[in-house]
Order: sequence, then C-alpha cells, then structure tokens
Amino acid sequence: MTDSFFPVYPPPRHELRLITLIRYKALPPEGDKFTVHAINTVFNIPACDPFNIPSDYYEHVRRFLWRHHLFMEVEKRKDELSMAVGLRSRAQRYIAYMDAMIEGLFVKARRFEGSDWRSTLFDLYLIVDHLVQGHEYHQGHLWRLNNPDRILETVDVTTLDWTHFYAAADEKDPVWTGSSYQFDISNVPEGGWQDLADATANYLGLTNPKVKSKGRRRRATVNQRA
Repeated sequence: MTDSFFPVYPPPRHELRLITLIRYKALPPEGDKFTVHAINTVFNIPACDPFNIPSDYYEHVRRFLWRHHLFMEVEKRKDELSMAVGLRSRAQRYIAYMDAMIEGLFVKARRFEGSDWRSTLFDLYLIVDHLVQGHEYHQGHLWRLNNPDRILETVDVTTLDWTHFYAAADEKDPVWTGSSYQFDISNVPEGGWQDLADATANYLGLTNPKVKSKGRRRRATVNQRA
C-alpha cells in the first residue's frame, strides 16, 4: 500500500530543491493518448523530451499535478504566507511522496509506447485516494483496521466511480481540488494563495488552520510596520 512510502520526515533540503525545480504540464488528450511536458523552472527549458500517457489517466493526472504543484507552491511561498502550525513540514513530506508516486507513472510512460498499459504504483495511489482518502501511514493503518476483509492491492482502479468521487470533492471544496482554477496553478491570482494555504491545512486535518506559525506572524508584523 502506498502509505508505506509516505516519509516520516521532510526530505533533505537539496532533495526538496531538486523536486521543486520541475513542473509538469498535461495537455488535453488527442485520441487515446495525452502528452506531458516537464519544465525546468529555473531556466524555463524542457527537463526531458515530452512523453505520452494513455488518455484514461488524463483526469487523474491533471488533478494529481494540481495537488502536487500546490504543495510545491506553498513551500515556495513560505515566507509570504501565514501558515497553520505544522503545515510546512507536512507539505514537504507530501512533495517527496507525490514525486515518488508520479514517477511511477512517468518512468513507465518513457519506456512504453501505445495506450494499453497501466502503472501499478500510480493505480494504487489512486485507489488509496478514493477509498482511504488519505495517504499518511496512520490513515492507511486505521482504514485497514476498519476494513479487515478488503485488500487495496486487489481493487481494480477502473471499477471505482471516479465521476461521482471527483464531482463530490469539487462541490465540497473547489478551491482545494483546483476546479476553481481549471486545475492550473498559473490561474491562481496573487491574492488567492492565503486561501489555498488554509485549504491545504484543512485537507491535512490540522486542527485549526487559523492558528498560524509564530514566525510567520512576526514576519507579517514586521512587513506591515516597514
């Protein structure tokens, strides 16, 4: 189960920097495939050749990339946002975790042609997202205790009702899911990032997103006085 991949600690600074250098763009499907571009954001150049993925994954990938980029953007904007206590550490761990999950799909895409293949690791990520609705180890452990007769690894991801799942998530919090921004980080206005940081804290189950880090409050106060 993918919760076993979830980091106990945030990644080292150099590893985090390497992950956050790369952003991805999934283009709308053409036929049975869609194309993903990986961009080095420092030099604004391709990080690798574009690669194709079966169209069945498109809705999952664009929502995944929204969430992945959101965590990375929260980390990038750490000095300008007033963040809930514990948010930065959790966001860093999710960045490392989601990088590992999406690489399972992207590495396979670079090796295979055609549109009839699947990624076992990424499918399991999706199954966990749908059924457990949380990716950290304690969430997976609790789900297994409450569902002793179900084995996530045996679930067929294509049998799950993704239309209802995504529609319900968008209705509950379109800011967090990205539907308010067409799942594109570049559509977020500068004034929208604080709301997104608080929505991220809510998703992570932080008890009170309104309780901010003291360091952030001090910095905000200093900036206001300046």
